[in-house]
Amino acid sequence: MGPDTLSVTGLAHKLVGKLEPLLELLSLNGRVILRTYFEIILEERNAIAKAYDLLPLEAALLIILVREHERNNHENDELAKQIAELRREIDEIKNKP
Repeated sequence: MGPDTLSVTGLAHKLVGKLEPLLELLSLNGRVILRTYFEIILEERNAIAKAYDLLPLEAALLIILVREHERNNHENDELAKQIAELRREIDEIKNKP
């Protein structure tokens, strides 16, 4: 790696650094979400670095959206299981003599 070439981690930190000024413009909840995105960018830095020459911010946002989608799907699955269990319990209560 040459002196002007960033490491994968350095690239991720550079991207996070470019986004940090947004923190001042967001609500507390927005800042928490954006900091979570920063963590995801650092965790997924290899995938982002591979696409960095194309559109770095867009690549990072795509990865974030994918992760959020995965998390939401997991939460939806868990909620569906809980709803099914509650329905089963309600049916048992209704069917008791």
